[in-house]
Amino acid sequence: MHNKRAEKISDLAGNARKHIKAVQNLKQTSLVGEPSLQNSIEMALRALKLLPSHASREILVIMGSLTTCDPGDITTTIQMLKTEGVRCSVIGLAAEVYVCRQLANQTGGLYNVILDDCHFKDLLYQQVDPPPAAQTLESNLIKMGFPHQMSVEGTEEPLTMCMW
Repeated sequence: MHNKRAEKISDLAGNARKHIKAVQNLKQTSLVGEPSLQNSIEMALRALKLLPSHASREILVIMGSLTTCDPGDITTTIQMLKTEGVRCSVIGLAAEVYVCRQLANQTGGLYNVILDDCHFKDLLYQQVDPPPAAQTLESNLIKMGFPHQMSVEGTEEPLTMCMW
């Protein structure tokens, strides 16, 4: 996020190397202007809305700025996150920012400000494990058929087939 805009640097995927390479390519990018926390969260929310309801929906914000320049009321964005069941955690690189604290508290996330590089690493590792699944998640049962085998004395074994 820079210059009041959110920019996606890689798509959601399970390939960690792809994400690491995308982040490393940011070294050549010059960052100008103010960040917009609201635009960034809304972009992430649009991507997470496509996931099924039983999936873990989480956003991790690593923010080095003490300000955010948002186009609207960020409290409505926080309400949308709560409605969609998205957990948002924030790691601050500078100092505590009130809106980041509110974002994390209201969505059930964590908010921390780093003390040093070792603390930053610990905070990142804290985000690796997903939170416990909610008790209210719906589950769907799929009817399965398994082969039945019955034998009668003096006859050959019948063919086995799957019954629905």
